[in-house]
Amino acid sequence: MQIKDDWLATILCALNDSIKYNDTLRNSETVSDVEDIEEWLMQIFECKEYLQEEIVKNPELLSKLEKHFKI
Repeated sequence: MQIKDDWLATILCALNDSIKYNDTLRNSETVSDVEDIEEWLMQIFECKEYLQEEIVKNPELLSKLEKHFKI
């Protein structure tokens, strides 16, 4: 699968937002099944790690997107 370089920043930001939102939701009193959210968070983290590993292979792209790796 090919992802346009311009979209990678958007995808990383969306993953970061999803991690923040789901982590807040996980700690909410309204959630009945915390395990589902934790499982979903793990999938999001794995997706982000995969993207990071692929981006690291391209030093020029890495320098452009490095700021998006932080949550």
